Amino acid sequence: MYLVNRPNDMRETMTAIVLTCQKHVPIAEHMIDRYDAVWPDHPFVFRLPEGDASRSMAARHPGRVEVVPTDEGDGRGRFRAAVLGLLAGLDDDAWVWWCIDDKYVTWIDRTIASAVLRLARTIDDPRVSGLGFARTRHLARRRLTTDGRVTMGGMTFRRRSDYSQIWLHQLLRVKVLRGLFAGFPERIETAKAMDDLHKRTTLPDDHGLYVLDRSAIAFGESTRRGRLTANCAESLRRGRGLPKDFDVEPRSVFIGRPPSRLARLFAGVTRTLRGA
Repeated sequence: MYLVNRPNDMRETMTAIVLTCQKHVPIAEHMIDRYDAVWPDHPFVFRLPEGDASRSMAARHPGRVEVVPTDEGDGRGRFRAAVLGLLAGLDDDAWVWWCIDDKYVTWIDRTIASAVLRLARTIDDPRVSGLGFARTRHLARRRLTTDGRVTMGGMTFRRRSDYSQIWLHQLLRVKVLRGLFAGFPERIETAKAMDDLHKRTTLPDDHGLYVLDRSAIAFGESTRRGRLTANCAESLRRGRGLPKDFDVEPRSVFIGRPPSRLARLFAGVTRTLRGA
């Protein structure tokens, strides 16, 4: 059975696929809290694996969370079953927001983000299968993106050459996730092992992944090897408090950074002049 909390208003929504396990549900809830804080009008209904912790969390987020059975058991190493279960009933060409619990948004350009969401809903070509917001880390390297730039919806994107940074939050068609995880082993010992698995998987030509030429989002990393990062622990303390049974490491980890106030002001003026 599905446990579904539907939004109270009639706005168009989008399913957000959350890779998590019951122990990490407090980390996933922190991630959802941060979306509500920095992007309060986001359209996402977050879909989590069924379990006691996720059911309790769903009750705290009416209209924002649905919980579905995924046959992943206790979640230990059953990442493939979790993701394929979360995708059950969704059409291959449907768009979803992919957001694993290990990242949380610290800043987003809401104007650009909303424009990319609108763009996705107008794209008829199923070969355009991913729209990323963060050109950072590996995706900043030219060899992982094509040299040519592509303009879609008045925004500039680069085509990605492989699955690099697939763990960052982004728009994906269901077939991208379904195809990637269907090829993974049924049991994976650690989440870290998926880094090697996706590097050894060839991106199909008709699963075209694109990323904005300039990033419109920044993240904090939530955990490292099962321990809370210092930045995530600090953010949790300001919110719902630290969850039990998590150690905290001294290191903070951020992915990308928001532009300066001057750069944001200039971008806003430019968009106004262009009529964005």
